[in-house]
Amino acid sequence: MSARRVPVRRTGRCDVRGLSTVEFAVVGAVVFLVLFGVIEVSRAAFTRAMLEEGARRAARLAAVCPIDDPYIVAAARFTDKDWGVRILPGLGADNVTLRYLDENGAVVGDPNTDFTAIRFVRITIADHQVPLFIPFFDLTYKPGPVSSTQPAESLGVTPTEITPCQPSP
Repeated sequence: MSARRVPVRRTGRCDVRGLSTVEFAVVGAVVFLVLFGVIEVSRAAFTRAMLEEGARRAARLAAVCPIDDPYIVAAARFTDKDWGVRILPGLGADNVTLRYLDENGAVVGDPNTDFTAIRFVRITIADHQVPLFIPFFDLTYKPGPVSSTQPAESLGVTPTEITPCQPSP
């Protein structure tokens, strides 16, 4: 009696070996690209929000601190406790502009001599760049200028420094 041979059916798996690896590489690259894109868009939005907050807090300090106090620019850069290095890397003092304005919004020439003309203070943060870390792309986020204007308050003058008017005899 001879043994009967059962025909072996081929499924074609040998022809597609490695296809799942190629599919994973293509789909994985797209997924990681989208993932990094979402992270970088979030980082760009955070950077913009921190620039706005830095301008706001520096303008608030400029309204109450003495004229051209160095802490005003430091507050815009978040340099207290070296936070600026972590929050806004690359933001230098040359990116921050402090202006004293009169009642019409014009820049006061010399704030020290025209002290009484100062009605507003404006902080502007401009020309800051943030490199984005998206694979295969060399992109830099360049937010537009951010400014904040506050009404001038004491400008560092305390009531104890003001001599009261002497009554006329």
